[in-house]
Amino acid sequence: MAMRKTQNMTERQYDDYVAGLRKLIADSVSPFENDTPAKKRERIERCNDPLEFIKTYMPHYARTDFAPCHAEWCEIADQPGLNFIGAPRDHAKTTIVTVGLRIYRICKQLRKYIMLGSNIHDQAKRFTVKIKVELEDNPRLRHDYGDIIAKTRTWSDDFFMTKGGTLVEALGRGDQWRGKSHGPYRPDDIGLDDLEDNSTVKSPTVTKAIVEFIQGEVLGCLEGDCSATMVGNVFHAKSAISQMIAMEDEETGLPLYNSKVYDAIVDEERQITLWPARWPWDKLMRKMKLVTKRIFNKEYRNKSTEEDSPFPEDTATYFDRVQVIERPLIFATAVDPSATATEKSDFRAVVTWGFDRESMIFRCMHAWIKRRSIGEMFAAAYAQNEQYPGRCPIEENMLKDFLHEAIQNYAREVGHYLPWAPLHHGSQANKIARIVGTCEYLWEHKKMQFERRHSDQKTLVDQFVYINNNTVNDDGPDASEMAISFLQKGSGIRVVDCYPEFAEARA
Repeated sequence: MAMRKTQNMTERQYDDYVAGLRKLIADSVSPFENDTPAKKRERIERCNDPLEFIKTYMPHYARTDFAPCHAEWCEIADQPGLNFIGAPRDHAKTTIVTVGLRIYRICKQLRKYIMLGSNIHDQAKRFTVKIKVELEDNPRLRHDYGDIIAKTRTWSDDFFMTKGGTLVEALGRGDQWRGKSHGPYRPDDIGLDDLEDNSTVKSPTVTKAIVEFIQGEVLGCLEGDCSATMVGNVFHAKSAISQMIAMEDEETGLPLYNSKVYDAIVDEERQITLWPARWPWDKLMRKMKLVTKRIFNKEYRNKSTEEDSPFPEDTATYFDRVQVIERPLIFATAVDPSATATEKSDFRAVVTWGFDRESMIFRCMHAWIKRRSIGEMFAAAYAQNEQYPGRCPIEENMLKDFLHEAIQNYAREVGHYLPWAPLHHGSQANKIARIVGTCEYLWEHKKMQFERRHSDQKTLVDQFVYINNNTVNDDGPDASEMAISFLQKGSGIRVVDCYPEFAEARA
């Protein structure tokens, strides 16, 4: 197959790029010293794990310890069907999934026909040539897998076949995908990387074309029980990857495709990052200050929003605690236990709002939004209700039996129930419409107010701002909508005085 001129690299620049790849290998990878057949057998057996394989054979791609998310990416990419990995910038998604995992599969002879796709052909070629240069120049790979990765007569930067029988091809979105075969084999491994950029997401027409390209061209040429995996940054709420992650099965309502989106910050309260070895907390915070919070949220947290968000960040309104001292307020503490309340890793929300009837303002008194157990969630609800007495709306939806059993068990432990008010709502789409319908007017006209540096209210504001981003949790806004709606209805809620000592309430 003829090589193509690069669209954003001159021929000289491309040659320098390839020369740089070869130099990196020459400078970083040394042959195995004092090797024996027994050591070789042990090493090959030990490297049946992709990350161990990368660390052993490509140390230049493993200069710092890997994170648990990297192993998850390899597992996701092994799932049949279409997979999406939304990973933060500078977290080695291309290095591990697009390049490293494919070299592992070639050496272990796990795939017959690998296709790597990108927005343009020449970007895809930069991925395949990385693989090709490793097979050609890496002394460790040649030593242990030489017969498998040896050249054949089909050997160019964007189209090559190893002696072990694996065909690797680079394709752009404008290339021919359908009708591809490698002897009796159809493509059994498709990787998509850099399929979108800042210019493509600005055009709904282009974004729609990308979605249709993936569903039609890509999935149309894939062997039925094999996998296609797209890695990318969810940098825009209307991007193709964001839209496809949100797609649901029309019959079951379950996600149509397998996906997981990652945030560079795992736990802000505990200062835990997604990749501690590469991005310790202090270093990540320095990066945020350097690039600005808005860009950091897009690139490193996969938090993006359209310009027409119903809750613009710059119009969020704040109050000082002294403003509510001795004001008669009506309180409601709403609880969103999350859709899978038995899993400790899911966000849960307990949010208390106070309504001032005289000024007609809703003020957030306390927000608890954390990845914690359901027991810790109930403890937060009891504590907040003790400080701010009132009814407690709680979302029951799919958790009705489990939830009420958990409520009874916790009440037995502490000796009393909270004044619960179970609520049942509709689908995810209806939830967003419900939140926007209840809160947008109040936000715009400064009738919803937050307190700076109090409890998890910063997280709550962020979740409101990014409400239309399907990859950002909405537990806080959901709980807030329940509390505010309940307060507006006034069902069984008594007016209590907000005593001066409440002014010091903190998380």
